[in-house]
Formats: sequence, structure tokens, C-alpha cells
Amino acid sequence: MEQTRKSIDNLSLQNRIDELNNIYELHKKFGNIAFNAIEKCYTNSGYAKGIDRITKLSYENKFSKKEFIFNPIKIIAEFLKGYFIERGGNMPKIWSEKNIVYLKTEFCKYCLTIEAEQTARHCHDDICAIYCRAFVKGLISIFEDLFPGIMINFYNVSSRRDCKESDCLEAFQIIIPKH
Repeated sequence: MEQTRKSIDNLSLQNRIDELNNIYELHKKFGNIAFNAIEKCYTNSGYAKGIDRITKLSYENKFSKKEFIFNPIKIIAEFLKGYFIERGGNMPKIWSEKNIVYLKTEFCKYCLTIEAEQTARHCHDDICAIYCRAFVKGLISIFEDLFPGIMINFYNVSSRRDCKESDCLEAFQIIIPKH
């Protein structure tokens, strides 16, 4: 099932530059409507990676359906942490409060996307919205399909993108059905 490594799943600077240039090319050809298709592409790439990860965890007996049902917030946070540990590169802070899982990249950490933007053609002021965030959204949205009734609302709390000194905070509100 392994898919081509895309977006935040690939830590090659040249690959990131190429992907941003591809986004630019589609935007040049189709205008702003291209961003919808591009976001869907990276969401799907994240979803495929999420399926690969949950399948691997299942084979290794490291994922419990019963435990997820008992504490989905904790399991989703651990799923994200595990993904970033396996991927390598920057490790965002991941924590939960009530029914929200947070993912924060810290100030002054190396951001491959911002580095790639220095070379790639520019087409969008917040490329992370249709590139990095879409991937993570896809990565954890597998839980909505594997556990009917679970809904995840994705939103950006804050972003600061000034050269390499950047940080951003993403929130994933987990809505659990009442039984």
C-alpha cells in the first residue's frame, strides 16, 4: 500500500521544491480553483499514509480498537506523535486538552517548506494550508472512517511565517458520539 512520499512525509529539499513548483504550475494554468484539487491531493496522500501506519500498527499488535473507543483523544495524539517520530525531521509538540489534540511547530526550528519557498516559484501566501495541513488532516481523518460517528474538525489556531523563524499551531477537535 505504500504511496509516493509527498508533502511533510518527504524530507528531501529538492522534492519539496519540485512539489511547490508543481503547485505553482497548476495555479498558473487553472487559477485559484487549482488549490481545491491540490489540497485534496495532499489530504489523500496523508490519508494513504494514515492507512499504511494503522495497518502497520495492527500487524504489530500496537493498536487496540477497544482502547481507541475508550480514549480516542489520547490514541489520536499518540498516532500523530508516532508518525512524526518514524518520519524524522522536526518533531512538533503534540498534546491534548479536553477533546482537542494540538500540534505545534516551535519558533526557530528548521522548516523545510519555508526553505523550499526560497527557491520554488511563489503562488500562495499560506502554502501550508493546502500542503502541510492537508496532509496531516488526511493522516488522522482515517479515524472518522474506521470509527463511524467520530468527527474531527481541523483548524489553524495561529501561523507565523517570517523566514526560518516560524511556528504554527494546529488544532483537531475530536467529536465523539454519545452512546
